[in-house]
Amino acid sequence: MDDRAAVIAANERFYRAFERRDLAAMAACWSGTDGDACIHPGWEPVYGNEAVMEAWAGIFATGVPMQFTVSDLVVQLLGDIARVHNVENISVAGEREAIGRVAVTHLFLRRGGQWRMVLHHGSPIAADGEAPERLTEPEFH
Repeated sequence: MDDRAAVIAANERFYRAFERRDLAAMAACWSGTDGDACIHPGWEPVYGNEAVMEAWAGIFATGVPMQFTVSDLVVQLLGDIARVHNVENISVAGEREAIGRVAVTHLFLRRGGQWRMVLHHGSPIAADGEAPERLTEPEFH
């Protein structure tokens, strides 16, 4: 399996663990280091593997059976680092209609020949596809 296919497989394992709410499988997706970071939509950032796994345990404890259809997949290989961008089209398991969409960035690090996640960052996509209106003009320095 080439590197691109291996990274895509690692990304797919992450979503299978998420859908099954399987904390052991989720932990196996991550590097297991203090460098791990997770930014869930609307949440404060979480740093370090222990805190990341606690966040996943909390999400899984809700019992909401989510299903993910991944679209708009972009993979960039940078030596032993891989960046993946995709859109999560989220639905309640068994339902056809998506209840939300999240733009995601994943970073993977190759460790011991395996691609392990070091970053999951999700940002909600507005339901109407429109970006929220800026309240003020940005200042550039």
